Amino acid sequence: MITLVEVEAYDLTWRLDPAADGVRGRATLRFRGEPEPVEVFGEVLVPTRRESGGLRVEALFPYARPGFRRVTDPVDGQVYLYAAPNPHRAPQSLGHSADHRLRAPVTLTAVVPPAWKCLANGLPVVDGGEVRTFAPTAPTAPAWVAAAAGPFVEVAPSVHVPRSRAGFDATRVTDLVDRSLAFFSELLAPYPYPKCELVFVHDLSLLALSTQGLIVFDEGALDRFDDPRYATTVIAHEVAHAWSGNLVDTDIWLVEGLAVYLSRLFAEAERPGDDTWRDPPAPDLPYRPYLDRLLEVEARVGREGLLRGLRAVFAELAHRHAEPAEFEARWG
Repeated sequence: MITLVEVEAYDLTWRLDPAADGVRGRATLRFRGEPEPVEVFGEVLVPTRRESGGLRVEALFPYARPGFRRVTDPVDGQVYLYAAPNPHRAPQSLGHSADHRLRAPVTLTAVVPPAWKCLANGLPVVDGGEVRTFAPTAPTAPAWVAAAAGPFVEVAPSVHVPRSRAGFDATRVTDLVDRSLAFFSELLAPYPYPKCELVFVHDLSLLALSTQGLIVFDEGALDRFDDPRYATTVIAHEVAHAWSGNLVDTDIWLVEGLAVYLSRLFAEAERPGDDTWRDPPAPDLPYRPYLDRLLEVEARVGREGLLRGLRAVFAELAHRHAEPAEFEARWG
């Protein structure tokens, strides 16, 4: 386990080559303090180097779930690569076991085939050619660094799908994203990132994964979005994670419980009379116990009291990991 007094920045370079057996990655950390011995995942290519105020790890990562994925579209045979992070297994794509509470800006460089599109958390700085660079993110946990590269097609502003799904009508999706962003920005705090992109990939182990500025969906969700109730719930849930989980991280039950709770508020505003509180769509069923814990808070302090506490958390603890007790203090 690596323990740092304070991480100042993460600089990542990933070579996303569809012909390779894995992804060659380099992670450079700048920090204050001294690290303990580093546990490296993947095949070490260069011995871990400690420099003044820094640490560099370079390794070859096999494709794994979670971690880096290489998938082939069963329709047209096109190959896509993506990084599917996990809060408990970040080393599968980062190369070191940095504590997920150690947030810092992440700068990513990706080497990809020149004809491919490449998406990541930060805004693109160089968006063409073989070497793509992205602006530093807001402070984030290393577990939540995501990217996707391949012959994606942009079917609507900020909505990207595999080439075989280029005929998908994304009107409803973009409309729901825009409305939920506006709703939560007014309810909680302004949307904290310069972009909100969606990318649909094959064979994601989850229905969706919301990271800073980039929401990764399983491609199969496209076939369910013709159900308005399903689309409203799922999209609002993932957009809500921009605040719950990305802006402020905490224990998993509270991160997911808040995303469900907030998506219910949006659905309630969008679909009056549709009691999603009692009859949640299937994707949220595993989180029902988490929602119930938040409804107990609401019963105790009232809806406005709960929301007032959330607004205080997002204002005072932005870009941090917070303990549930810090939420409770603002609800108390």
